[in-house]
Amino acid sequence: MGKLMIPDYRDDIEETILPDSDSEKEAQEADVKPAVADTSENRNEENNEEKDKGKNGISAVADRIFDFLVMAGQYFCHIIADVFSKPAVYVAYAAVFIWKHTALFRDAVKRTFCEIGSFFFAPLLKSKRVLQRTNRQIRTAKEQGDKKKAAKLYGSIAKDAVFGKQGLAVTLFNYAAPIIAIVFLMSVVGYATGTDYAIKLTVDGKFVGYIESEQVFNDAERIMQERITYIGNEKKISMEPGYSLEMLGDQEYLTKYQLANKLLELSDTPIEYAYGMYIGGKFYGALVDNTAVEAELEKILDGYRTNAKDEDVAFEKDIEYVPGLYLSDSIVSSDEIIKLINSKKEEASYYTVVDGDSHSGICSKLGISIEELETLNPGIMDEDYVLRAGEKLLKTQEVPFLSVSISRTETYNVEVPYETKYEDDDTRYEGVETVYQEGETGTNKITAKVYYVNGEEVKRTIKKTERVKEPVTEIILQGTLPPQSSHYSDASADTGKKYIWPVDGGTFWEWGWWDGGYAGHRGVDIGAPYGTDVYAGASGTVIFAGWDNGGLGNAVMILHPDGYTTVYAHNSEIFVSAGQEVNQGECIAAVGETGLAYGCHCHFEVRYGSERLNPRYYLSGLPDPGYY
Repeated sequence: MGKLMIPDYRDDIEETILPDSDSEKEAQEADVKPAVADTSENRNEENNEEKDKGKNGISAVADRIFDFLVMAGQYFCHIIADVFSKPAVYVAYAAVFIWKHTALFRDAVKRTFCEIGSFFFAPLLKSKRVLQRTNRQIRTAKEQGDKKKAAKLYGSIAKDAVFGKQGLAVTLFNYAAPIIAIVFLMSVVGYATGTDYAIKLTVDGKFVGYIESEQVFNDAERIMQERITYIGNEKKISMEPGYSLEMLGDQEYLTKYQLANKLLELSDTPIEYAYGMYIGGKFYGALVDNTAVEAELEKILDGYRTNAKDEDVAFEKDIEYVPGLYLSDSIVSSDEIIKLINSKKEEASYYTVVDGDSHSGICSKLGISIEELETLNPGIMDEDYVLRAGEKLLKTQEVPFLSVSISRTETYNVEVPYETKYEDDDTRYEGVETVYQEGETGTNKITAKVYYVNGEEVKRTIKKTERVKEPVTEIILQGTLPPQSSHYSDASADTGKKYIWPVDGGTFWEWGWWDGGYAGHRGVDIGAPYGTDVYAGASGTVIFAGWDNGGLGNAVMILHPDGYTTVYAHNSEIFVSAGQEVNQGECIAAVGETGLAYGCHCHFEVRYGSERLNPRYYLSGLPDPGYY
């Protein structure tokens, strides 16, 4: 393994030969001691002479000064030598470690470190050798008692160490100068790139100020036009801007609002300081004092507050007051603004159809006519149009000028539907269903975040659901006995027809399609006033009582023991429930206009299984088909 190669400058340095053995050292000390002794004797003689001359005190002080300088020189040389030598040693250790653990690029690393060593460490090693040599000379002069020479050597080494060709100051400058130059260059570049430039704005040739971009002027001009354009006034001010680029010194950029004030000052029109009222970003006039308006706004919000938990009541549109200069003509009174914020406006909205709704019923709820409903919802009055639950119909409504949004946490109970289980019953006829166990709905406690606009719910977010009561399953028994076809009602023995007239005081309206009625009509219509009682045509079991999505609206279906089924449709109310046993002539419903119906009447059908039969052969009281 190779060793670190450091250039050797020993030939350029004057060496001092040191003794190689103890005998040589003793001989050398023997040679030196007499000289020292002689010097001491001579010095004593001189001192005696000086004492005789009255200079003993000055000589003692000079000796102490020389001794101090010699010691300081030696200490300084040791420090300088350590400063230059120790970093070199550490770097050498690190280089050796890397060298031992590197298998690749070894030659390149060797050449690189040799060049680095030559560049960085050669001057330092040379300086160290010079310091060591001078230190030995100082020690020799001290031993010989030549303090003046030692002091002179100290001064020389201090001067050379700091300011010499290989001195500390020169070395540091050689290394630091490029770094200082780079830092200076980066500072200059940073200053140049960090300098702020601004657009100098002039309007109609008059200097206004500095802005960041032309967009600031455009925004300020829009704000200015808004301040002078209020209800009933279309006045505009035209201004011609001029732009130039300048370096920004201590000046600051103008904001769009500051610039709007300056533009108004240049408009040569009467202006005043006021608070511009902006609703949803639109200017509605300037107020000298906005206290009364603020109080009215708070009063409006109080009308919606309930102090419920986590309640938040606020206007949907942001309302802000922008202080500044406004045209005198755009200043409005508090009464005008209060009247505006309490006004109403028309807005399109939707009505959701629910079970049992009819055209006339919806119009009654909305307070509009059939014609208005059809105008808003074209085709809704067509014959084949069927209202379906969940359908949304367009309507118009008045809403406040300032819509208010409300959100609050609400807790309420909701029903949990029960399941229905069917079981066979061999004691009843086929098609007959009997409730064996009533179903009971369960209850959930709901905690929700509810959102309203002007008091109408627009969104609901469920946060927590707790089960309060479990639902009870409903058990229904289904008959399995075959029907008895020989069983007939004796309600109308004189005609032989099975079913009595089902509507109290009702009159015949319309035949089924078999006898010339309109296409698809598979029953007969019996007209009667709204709410007239509807009776069971014969005894039997109610197999259906509720809303029919096929156009029958509120309907009742009764299965009779002979297997026939009678249907009573378009009812306003239902008085029976599925599974209930009813007797002939028992009131089961009330005449209405639900489902696909025009006018209040009872739609009556006779069925056998899935087959629909002509009611005129089964229902007593019907006129002869040729009557009409």
